[in-house]
Amino acid sequence: MSKVPGTFSGTARIWNGPIPGTREPGFVEAPIIERPTPAAVKGLVHGSDQLELHTFEMGECNIMLGHEPANGGPLRWHITISCPDRHPTWDEIKTAKYRLTGPVPMAMILPRPEDYVDSHPHVFQLWELIDNEAFDAWIT
Repeated sequence: MSKVPGTFSGTARIWNGPIPGTREPGFVEAPIIERPTPAAVKGLVHGSDQLELHTFEMGECNIMLGHEPANGGPLRWHITISCPDRHPTWDEIKTAKYRLTGPVPMAMILPRPEDYVDSHPHVFQLWELIDNEAFDAWIT
């Protein structure tokens, strides 16, 4: 099982490395605060499986970090980020990704229309890429 750099079972640790790329003028990084994950949420997300799931707040953003199989495949890190009344900004998405998973490569997937899941009007999902998936297509 792969682990997020700087984390251990029970409580997630925040990665303090540099966040790459540029930021929008005026963006101020909010602290990420871990909150207890309600049992009902764990049950809804993972059923009876005992998989890792953490919940956080970062400013106006609500974030979940899970370690789960995607479509029955191997365990992958999965970030869900949302805001109550707006889409998270790119800087918020990028900050959450790097603070919670460090250098683990992840992607935001836009599925086929028939596979689209809209569980919340302002939510985005990021999934871990395993074994250099898709790197040949976009890394030069």
